[in-house]
Amino acid sequence: MNLVEMGELLGIQFTGENQTISNLAYDSRAVKAGGVFFAIKGQDQDGHQYIEKAIQNGAIAIVGEKDLSLDVPYFQVFNTKKALAVVSNEYYGTPSKDINLVGIIGTNGKTTITYLIQHVFESLGINSGLIGTNGSWVGQTKKATHTTPMSLDLNYLLQDSVKNNLQYLVMEVSSHGIKENRVDQIHFDRLIFTNITPEHLDYHKTFEDYLFTKMRPFIQMNDYQDHRMAIINCDDEHSDYFIGVTNGRILTYGCRPQADFYAKDIVYKIDHTVFSLYVKGAFIKRAQIPLFGKYNIYNVLSVVAYFYSLGYSPLQVISFIEHVSSVEGRFEYMKTMDDVTIVIDYAHNPDAIFQVLTNLNRIAEGEIITVLGAGGNRDKTKRKIMGQHASTLSDHVIFTSDNPRNEDPLSIIYDLLSGTDHQNYTVVVDRKQAIEAAIEKAKPNDLVVILGKGHEKTQNINGKVVPFNDKIVVEEVIRKRGI
Repeated sequence: MNLVEMGELLGIQFTGENQTISNLAYDSRAVKAGGVFFAIKGQDQDGHQYIEKAIQNGAIAIVGEKDLSLDVPYFQVFNTKKALAVVSNEYYGTPSKDINLVGIIGTNGKTTITYLIQHVFESLGINSGLIGTNGSWVGQTKKATHTTPMSLDLNYLLQDSVKNNLQYLVMEVSSHGIKENRVDQIHFDRLIFTNITPEHLDYHKTFEDYLFTKMRPFIQMNDYQDHRMAIINCDDEHSDYFIGVTNGRILTYGCRPQADFYAKDIVYKIDHTVFSLYVKGAFIKRAQIPLFGKYNIYNVLSVVAYFYSLGYSPLQVISFIEHVSSVEGRFEYMKTMDDVTIVIDYAHNPDAIFQVLTNLNRIAEGEIITVLGAGGNRDKTKRKIMGQHASTLSDHVIFTSDNPRNEDPLSIIYDLLSGTDHQNYTVVVDRKQAIEAAIEKAKPNDLVVILGKGHEKTQNINGKVVPFNDKIVVEEVIRKRGI
């Protein structure tokens, strides 16, 4: 790609020296000789401040939003993030069109669904890749910095997937990723809608904006000839919006007979869930999956529907899922020698907390002791509801720190407490001490439920990122106490 071609993509006529572009970057430190730097306004930093640094590092052109006069060609655009998506897609050869790509969209369930889909592909002996919260696997393991990578990084990963001859790629698609144009130009063959409840309102400001943002990829799915398909949880109260805006083919799933794929006669156990699987009204089998809770029934149904859309037998797919291992940080549990069950889960928003604790109440023989915090510098409006759910659905709650970031941990905890009039809680700010206190308090047959961080291996306190892993802390407490 050269500067004239880039200008054409951006709708800008370029008449200067037509140089070849060697690389694209949105971080001035990543610019190489012959590169183009995209100055992006972020929440914390403004890329326009680093233009001179990018030029010093060899940038031959700059793309930005401000009215500037520079010593190198400058392409002024309305939205740099959108411009980066358009240019990077072409720069890497529109790679999403060369791979079967499924995007998972919703408030909860995205990580588990991507994991389950990749597990089935592996069981089928098919090369596949994954892009999501827990990392990216496309030929080699890469660390994920966002649930949905920046458009430049995403197109690079997609090109890498094609080079590694991957037939399928599954990715989590976050509302931030959609809103910030990271998936603009991306060709999804399949989209799965999980559910939607109020979340990230510090960023979206209103639930209506959050909802519409999640709907955008479905609105853009309008090519009947290309056999694209949307797979939608019709039990979600907002599912009609997604069904209504999708112009392509649709499959539905849920726990009611009107769904194309549905489950009934569900039996819950701590280490598995049993249900009857129906497809298009026909009974398939009595399935037993090694996953807990009704929310995982929905996750499994979406996966069965996805593979059905590709031509695979639901009976074959469910047999693979019946032998899946647990997802890191998603309802991982262990039992102590004195019969205390300890659950570690990533649930960190009101709906996820409600679902986990509601499902645990179905099987609890003893008390439920919950450890809960909330992330700092994030949506404050949800904290009150989180605290309310925890105190209502637990016998005792230990409120603690999560990732306080630059907020006062006690201030966050007070926000959590503002949602409850129960007296069944204590406050232990130090998360390690809170976990220790919960385990010490537990009696035989009790459940200790540690929520919020799941797979995370660090804690962000006052801007410092320090090693911290809930599972390691639990294992240390069990080992030291010989329980």
